[in-house]
Amino acid sequence: MTMLVPFIQFVSQPLVSMTGAFAEALGVLDHRPPGEEESAAAAFAISAGLIGMFCIFWACWLHARLGNLRISMRLEQARSEAAALFRGALLNHGAQSILVLRSGEKEPQQFGEAHVLLHACKAGQDGPALTEALDSLVETGASFMLRARTAENRTLAIRGSSVGGRAVIYFQEEEKGTRDFREILDALPMPVWLHEDDRTLAWANAAFLQTFGVQIVEELPADMVEWAMPSAAAQSDGTPGEIRRQMVIAGERRTFALTLAPLHGTATTGVALDITAAARSETRLSLELDAQTDMMERIPTAVAVFDTDRRLVRYNHCYAKLWGLAEAWLDTHPSQEEILDRLRDGRKLPEQRNFAEWKQDQSQLFDGLKGLSESFWHLPGGKSLRVVAQPHLLGGLFFQFEDISEKLRLESAVRLLTQVQRATLDTIDDGIAIFGTDGRLVLHNSKFTKMWRLTEDELFLQPHFADIANLCTARIGRDGIWGIVSWGVNSANPESLSEWGKARRADGRLISLALSRLPNGTTIVTFSDLTDLERFNDEQNKAKLAGQQAQNYASA
Repeated sequence: MTMLVPFIQFVSQPLVSMTGAFAEALGVLDHRPPGEEESAAAAFAISAGLIGMFCIFWACWLHARLGNLRISMRLEQARSEAAALFRGALLNHGAQSILVLRSGEKEPQQFGEAHVLLHACKAGQDGPALTEALDSLVETGASFMLRARTAENRTLAIRGSSVGGRAVIYFQEEEKGTRDFREILDALPMPVWLHEDDRTLAWANAAFLQTFGVQIVEELPADMVEWAMPSAAAQSDGTPGEIRRQMVIAGERRTFALTLAPLHGTATTGVALDITAAARSETRLSLELDAQTDMMERIPTAVAVFDTDRRLVRYNHCYAKLWGLAEAWLDTHPSQEEILDRLRDGRKLPEQRNFAEWKQDQSQLFDGLKGLSESFWHLPGGKSLRVVAQPHLLGGLFFQFEDISEKLRLESAVRLLTQVQRATLDTIDDGIAIFGTDGRLVLHNSKFTKMWRLTEDELFLQPHFADIANLCTARIGRDGIWGIVSWGVNSANPESLSEWGKARRADGRLISLALSRLPNGTTIVTFSDLTDLERFNDEQNKAKLAGQQAQNYASA
């Protein structure tokens, strides 16, 4: 209205001027001058008519506008009511039942059977946990997800979250396949859990809760939740990742192998295997391998270990020194063929007519070797090696290279000395036998074998004097000679048995015994056959007696 008055004044101003002119024209016709009252009345009449016509048009326009607005509002209200009814129908007939706790209202808003399901779950065995979760949701807006069982043995998946400042609870009855699936996961002995998109621990099976000593997931401390969080490797490339983590449980440090597999979005599922015993075994095995490596370094002989691929995996310093190979090259784990080729180039292997065939024979040791294989390598430089190959417990072969050059030289010298001693003893007419501290025959001469009717084959293995005594008894007869030998060998002072210097053998021959202890602890026994000497003395005595009798007879 405040704008209407200026508008009327603006429109009526030219009309007033026109009215004045019109009144002046009427005055001319009436032959009188126009009066001011007549001009004002005419202007007022015209202005009032125009204002009335304008008001009528304005009222019609407003009426039409209000009618259109009223129709639009009815249509919008109808659409809103239809959409609300459609959403309500969807929620009421959907798989989930929803309960909205609105502040300032006594009765919550529900869709489906949410109110009935809430009371049924509170009456079940999981009611206390549900009540605690609901209180936390209403007071602090903390989201939750849990499974609740009703008194009718129905299992519901309940999820609560804060939406628009209101607490919203979603109820969904688990299908049989899902329920069986989670029951299977609860029956597994290893911990299984699920992380949702917000990286919060959404679900865990019974083994997980029992391992960490809690009843529900919400009771887990922050460090345990962080322990089960997915690693970056499990989420970056979309493939499962495996990591190892440790946790102190009930005062004991335990090791777990975690397998984390990404699901849809950023959700992740995890499985933990308790590998504490395996980790301890690995540690123990590592220590044993270190001890074995240390022992290999202390062994004075060259040692090398090859795996099933015939590659060098371990060796000691003596091995590198024996063959003159650089340890930096050996640390590259060369194959057996590469090592043999390098040794052949340096003329450090036995000369072979067909080296390829000989190398193939060496490689065949890896194929089915069950026991110990021993061979001797005589190298061009005069060095001799004893090569022992045997299967390794972890696969492959264990080689030991022993330098026996000095040993062969000593054995050759001893053998030569023994032959010289044997030849020297053979020049003696008496039977000589030397017995070691263990009672075994060490050395003898040919006269000893002839005297006791023995053969070189029977004495080659250096038998015990008791075995020799049994052979002599079987061939000659039982007598006390070998008893004296036994006493002398076992006596600390065999020379004290000189009173048994002579003894009659079972066949009647007179044997003289002489026992003596050598500086190395062996006992030398000398057997002298005095039978012929005894016969000669008897004949001399008989002849002398006959001569004396003849002389006596002549003198008489």
